Amino acid sequence: MKRFVALFAMLAGLLVPLTMTTAPAAQAYCPPPDGQSEVIYKFRNADYRYYPTNIKSDWVVFPNGGSISYSRTKTMEVNASVTATAEAEAGIIFAKASASLAVTVGGSYSQSQQWSYTANVPADRDHKRRLHSYHYTVSFDVMKKRWNRSDCTYKNAWGRWQRIKHAPAKADRNVWRVDKAPA
Repeated sequence: MKRFVALFAMLAGLLVPLTMTTAPAAQAYCPPPDGQSEVIYKFRNADYRYYPTNIKSDWVVFPNGGSISYSRTKTMEVNASVTATAEAEAGIIFAKASASLAVTVGGSYSQSQQWSYTANVPADRDHKRRLHSYHYTVSFDVMKKRWNRSDCTYKNAWGRWQRIKHAPAKADRNVWRVDKAPA
């Protein structure tokens, strides 16, 4: 019986170190999901709208009605507003946002051409009006996420979601509107 207890103690002594050495192997490298990289960007709260550009006529009041015309060669410009946190990665963010939001956007849009447009306005002594060109933009929230190997999930890399405002579409998507303000 003493031999059996001694043999059992000896075997137990061998098994404890064996299980201790195999424990870390059970926690092997956990790769990101198929096709995903270690760093990803998530997008939410996309807001699509036309944003005012620098192409606009002078204000005018039409007491008897009439038409406003704008014809000038000028460079249209629209620039996105990017937070300081996201600014260093803006190029990557716009590329990923373009794929995710179904519109190709960038940090800026610039086009030089002859802009010509005319619009009729009603008689109105109390308001002034002007022609104004607007460009298609998207505003959105973005979060940078980094793969965490210890629990096999993506964790937020920034403290909060970052708001990118009026990122302009790369395509020529412009509309003319008549702005109205008190005279």
